[in-house]
Amino acid sequence: MNTKALFYFIISAIGLITAWYFNTIAILRGEDFFGSWFGNNADWVLALDLLLTAFAAVPFMIIESRRIGMKRVYLYILAGFISAIAFVFPFFLAMRELHLAKQAKPSSTTKNNVHNVPVGRELAGGRLENFIFEGRRIDVWIPKDLYPDTPLLVAHDGANFLLDVSETWNHQNWGIPEAIAAGRIVAKDGKLPVIVGVYRVDDSQRMAELAPEDILKSRPHMLENLGAIMKPDELIYAANDYQDMLALRLVPELAKRYKLNLDPKRTAQIGASLGGLAVIYGASRHPEVFGTALGLSTAWPLGHQELIDHLVANLPKNVRVYSDVGTEELDASYYTWHYNFVEAMDKAGWQRDKNYKAELYPGTGHKESWWAARVEHPINWWLNS
Repeated sequence: MNTKALFYFIISAIGLITAWYFNTIAILRGEDFFGSWFGNNADWVLALDLLLTAFAAVPFMIIESRRIGMKRVYLYILAGFISAIAFVFPFFLAMRELHLAKQAKPSSTTKNNVHNVPVGRELAGGRLENFIFEGRRIDVWIPKDLYPDTPLLVAHDGANFLLDVSETWNHQNWGIPEAIAAGRIVAKDGKLPVIVGVYRVDDSQRMAELAPEDILKSRPHMLENLGAIMKPDELIYAANDYQDMLALRLVPELAKRYKLNLDPKRTAQIGASLGGLAVIYGASRHPEVFGTALGLSTAWPLGHQELIDHLVANLPKNVRVYSDVGTEELDASYYTWHYNFVEAMDKAGWQRDKNYKAELYPGTGHKESWWAARVEHPINWWLNS
């Protein structure tokens, strides 16, 4: 038994027993619940203490269950109305501990703080595995036939990348296994890539890890483009550390695990929105590792023309770049900047369709279901051109 889960189960059991015992006595005696709660100032202190704790606990349960993939959190919340928060909240924490332990039970450790997770399943003719690397969950799809020169594709926002839609936080995914199973992702030499989804340790750090750090640090006014609602109060930059982790530690670990001979021509990043900026930034920072950047619905409005100019100016000529955009939802404000990116690449001497590719998908928007419908296009361009 997980010791943390056991502790929470004990607290939960005490909460359940005491709640039912004293509730039963109070009901049999016809006692006034609400009058007792708010009878005097001391009662108000205890009542508000309990209520505010409950109001904090319920949103936490909802947010945390979505973050880690726990199902049916509504049952815990409903149980609180017929039992007690002193039972429900510790019970949720206990089940959370068991869920986390199931996701990432450590069995061995290397110098890179990698733990194997004895979880895997057949998927789309290959196998889906996961492990924990430096506190992050890493999902890996391994093709049936694995060779030393098998390509390697590393994706940002791993929590909705390779999992089934029933397992993702928003019930959408990139449709990668579905595209492979349908034969939409193909390689002319028959070597499908190892595909990797990288999770975050903390979802609140998405912008910190994916936005181009060096550019934003020297030009913080770009953050004003986000508006008052989306602009972070304080951005603790982490993109350089994140990209260094991917290039210098994770990719070598993947090569060791799956016996891959690394080559930047066969190693790519893929991401969407802020992830689209991150792949370009990552290829610029580590072109010796990532030879291709594949960005969908790239978030150019973060820095407008200034961001485009700086990213293009710093792109090494030995990498390849794919960027696309739709015309609906958030992409409605993206595609005019997409044209400016194309113009900047052309002026900088990049050869369209050879070392960079830009696509427009009218009528599509800014979410995983749209990206899933076209995900094979950037991947096939990388594999076959």
